[in-house]
Amino acid sequence: MSVAGGRLPGRRRAVPFEGHRSDVLRISLLAGGPLSSLLYVVFTDGIAASQWAGYRRTEQMVSELFAVGSPGYSVTAPFTWLYTVLFTAFGIGAWISVRGNRALRVGAGLLTAYGLWNILGAIFPLRLGDDTSIPPHIIVTNIQLALMVAAMCFVAAGFHGWMRIYSIVSLVAAAAAGIIAFIAAPGPNMVLGISERISIGAFLLWAAVLAVVLWKQPRPVQAADTGAEKS
Repeated sequence: MSVAGGRLPGRRRAVPFEGHRSDVLRISLLAGGPLSSLLYVVFTDGIAASQWAGYRRTEQMVSELFAVGSPGYSVTAPFTWLYTVLFTAFGIGAWISVRGNRALRVGAGLLTAYGLWNILGAIFPLRLGDDTSIPPHIIVTNIQLALMVAAMCFVAAGFHGWMRIYSIVSLVAAAAAGIIAFIAAPGPNMVLGISERISIGAFLLWAAVLAVVLWKQPRPVQAADTGAEKS
């Protein structure tokens, strides 16, 4: 039996289905961005902090909740792995969404590396009362901060318009508040607690906004796509 035109029946209908399925995967991966940001707040200042009687959110560091030996560690320990999976998925989703835009591609790769770097944070955690745990924890944390800053810089460079401005403002806010918190450490004091949360919050919100911006793109953001760049 011959097939008119040399095309298999149903072949043309399979193309949009495949494209739809691919877009569903992309959007699902991007959802890891806002979801990881939301759950970070819920699991740290929400659940973990409530497990620690006398913990003062406005004066103490969030990192204390992740420290081995803290009352909140039973909550933050498993959450670290959940956050790693969600944020890494977000990074991969961003990578898929920005094919053809070199700056955004690098930024997405750095976001993926940032997510995976949480594994080392879990391997070298801060331990309450153990000063030997401080140096490796600081090294791991600083490298992750460098990945965060680099990712925000490349994403800012890859966009035009309001998203570039927002990325720069978020980067400045996160960096400035982080420096203030570093100076105010070890605390406890209000400058430390509030500044650290501003620094973390600026990045978490930025990641969520970036996910939404990429989510709304009808197709991968490309450098030559003027409409996409103006996002």
